[in-house]
Amino acid sequence: MFLTAYNLPHYLLSKGLINAQALVEGDFAIAEAGRRNRNFKVLRRGAPGLFVKQVKTTEAQAVTTIQREAAFYRTVHADPRFVAIRGLIPEFVHHDAQRHSLALRLTDNAESMQERHIREGKYSEAAAQVLGRALGQVHLQGAAMMSDPATRAMFTCQIPWPLTFDQSGYQMLDALGPIGPALAAGIRQFPSLQPLLSALRSEWKFDSLIHNDMKWDNCLLKIQQDGDPELTIVDWELADLGDGAWDVGTIFKEYIMAVLLNANMRESAPAQNYPPPPLLTLESLQPSIRAFWQAYATARGLSGFEEHATLLRAVRLTAGRMIVGVLEYLGPSSQLGTLGTTMLQTSAGLLEAPQIGMYQLMGVPRR
Repeated sequence: MFLTAYNLPHYLLSKGLINAQALVEGDFAIAEAGRRNRNFKVLRRGAPGLFVKQVKTTEAQAVTTIQREAAFYRTVHADPRFVAIRGLIPEFVHHDAQRHSLALRLTDNAESMQERHIREGKYSEAAAQVLGRALGQVHLQGAAMMSDPATRAMFTCQIPWPLTFDQSGYQMLDALGPIGPALAAGIRQFPSLQPLLSALRSEWKFDSLIHNDMKWDNCLLKIQQDGDPELTIVDWELADLGDGAWDVGTIFKEYIMAVLLNANMRESAPAQNYPPPPLLTLESLQPSIRAFWQAYATARGLSGFEEHATLLRAVRLTAGRMIVGVLEYLGPSSQLGTLGTTMLQTSAGLLEAPQIGMYQLMGVPRR
């Protein structure tokens, strides 16, 4: 049975996740929040809410992914070794292996970092520091999870596909939506991209618990009574053991994309008869980027050469994450357009001159 907003209340009742009184009194509201899966937010007045997700297809890969995700949440919240990150990860509630669904405790009264940036029109250093510290703590759990065969078995330890084009070729992009062939053609337009991306594979480290999709949309902030932001990182279905610099590079990518999207909107505003948004530059984001990196490096215990090497690798891996970003931002399109071409050009620049990317483009000076 696939879950819908219509049958979800009765399903939750049958699993003991809500009681009959809540059903009779209508003490909840359901909001669909679908992305890769069938996602539902169950909002309650008199009790904590739920986040329910179910696979959209019963193909083996989808089923295996949600099984691994359920095992991950269950382990983090049951194993005392991972108490340091328990507050950063949604609480496990229920896993239905027959219907391939998962229920988690909903993070109430929170907004994503992306929503906050749009609402406030600024990129807070305080929020960036919270994220940097949290991500550093998450990555530190890699050693314990790698050393235990039981937790090690939850992960695939896969190297990101942009780093494997020399092995896989570009045919795999054809299956990734209309933009796939255009992306393959675009990468060929920058001769340095494929060899420099593939070279990163030999430097890939399996030293961290990585989220693998560290977008601002997956970082939920809730303001506590003392005014400090509390962070919850959601959507761990791609979690793996790998290189923490990949997650860092994903956050760097978010800053770069904020600037590129701002430029794209400013350019298109006159034709759409909209007022252009205020100009956003990387220079204006540098304090936030530095706050994020410095908090991350401190949490990981990085300093000296190790910090510099990790930062340089993260800047180069940002290029790989930008390649993934082309699919995320332009997936339904069959053309790269100005935005996609600029993203590939930025990727090539980061790989060809990572020191310049580190000190100038990213605005992150070495400490």
